[in-house]
Amino acid sequence: MTVKATSSIQVIARLSRLLDAIAAHDEPVSLKTLASATGLHPSTAFRILASLIEHGLVERSANGHYRLGGKLLQLGDRVRSQTGLHREVRPLRERFRNPVVGEPAHPGEPEDAAVASNAC
Repeated sequence: MTVKATSSIQVIARLSRLLDAIAAHDEPVSLKTLASATGLHPSTAFRILASLIEHGLVERSANGHYRLGGKLLQLGDRVRSQTGLHREVRPLRERFRNPVVGEPAHPGEPEDAAVASNAC
């Protein structure tokens, strides 16, 4: 049981290193470069990358190089929506509201427009 738990943690650490190494490059990256950057044996890196591709976290280009996958964008959007940005910003917006009239800090702007534009 302990061996399996340790193995799972090791795999997560390795895939995290691979994702970080891919993210560090503007262009798709070769397996050789990724293995070197992460200290992983190429066959180990290849197996992990194959699984990441299967789950949409990594994509492989026509020339066999790797780039971050589209599912990471979806996950990033979910993180943004779950961080409660609206909840965190609302007290600040209320503080800057015109105390006499009760108007938004920026008259003429819809209530959540500043939050939406600054969240991107």
